Amino acid sequence: MKTLLTTTLLVITFALQAQTASPRIVFDKTAHDFGTINEADGKVSYRFSFTNAGAQPLVITRVQPTCGCTTSNYTKEPVQTNQKGFIEAVFDPSNRPGPFSKSIMVSTNGDPATVTITIHGNVVPKPRSIEDDYPLQIGDLRLQNTQFSFFNITNAEVVSREIAIINIGKEPISVKVKDLPAWITIVQVPEVLQPNQKGVLRATMDGSKVNDFGFFTHRVYLLINNKEERNNMISISATIKEDFSKLTPEERANAPKITFNKTEFDVGQVKAGEVVKYDFVFKNEGKSPLIIRKVRTGCGCTASTPPADKIKPGETSSIKVTFNTHGRKGRQAQYIDVYCNDPASSEVKLKLSCTVVE
Repeated sequence: MKTLLTTTLLVITFALQAQTASPRIVFDKTAHDFGTINEADGKVSYRFSFTNAGAQPLVITRVQPTCGCTTSNYTKEPVQTNQKGFIEAVFDPSNRPGPFSKSIMVSTNGDPATVTITIHGNVVPKPRSIEDDYPLQIGDLRLQNTQFSFFNITNAEVVSREIAIINIGKEPISVKVKDLPAWITIVQVPEVLQPNQKGVLRATMDGSKVNDFGFFTHRVYLLINNKEERNNMISISATIKEDFSKLTPEERANAPKITFNKTEFDVGQVKAGEVVKYDFVFKNEGKSPLIIRKVRTGCGCTASTPPADKIKPGETSSIKVTFNTHGRKGRQAQYIDVYCNDPASSEVKLKLSCTVVE
């Protein structure tokens, strides 16, 4: 019994000695509060000090911040017993207003192998400038952006969008628009913008006048006081859908119905430069003539031939797609959007894929 007790004490003693012999990182503190800081003042930093409380040299093997806004510098050489080292945390408050809390994982060759230190505080945002709120400029006119977006608009809607503007010049400004299509109007509100006055460019789209379906873009050009300034282009992006909201239950029951044999086809391996072809066959399983409104391809490398204007009930037709693999290699996928007058499936996406080998 006495021998067993002696052996147990020796094992515990050796374990404690082995533990003490390991490098051991001990921080003076593991959290720092920056308090309230100003975004305008830029980066702040704090140096966390630590001691090697073990009997072997301590090595920092990795310092990993939790996000890109926090960077770190640290002691690179081995830290001897009872000697000190540091981990420096740097926080960039730019574009990060409000409270923050960031962690840094410190990995070592000691016990424990990983220790987490944290920094926190609160960022007071810098005052916004005219350039912040109106980052784009055409002459003496500054704009919030240069794009009007009209997405998921039906061909029966009239919808308006606005771009905020301000006159930073010394003379009144009046804006007019070149190359304006019939389906949209763009006006300045107010009609005359005095120096330092804010206003909007208001674009109104009439979906019934758009002779198109799906996604499309258009460019127009601004005249500032009848003068064409540099970089005066405004982009208009839109997605137009057919309006089926007024159909009666009877009209829906008697509507056309498009059904494809396949909406995806993989050709497999093809040689570079080979032209891939495939016919996506479909049938009108409805009770009224099917009209293909538009066939839109994803890029110039894919061409499609739309079928006849109307497909009678029970008739079949196809979308003929070709893809020239010249200049391509590896896995390829081309998408084709088909728009039709089927109220239950007015947009169908087709996919033609292949693997191009040298």
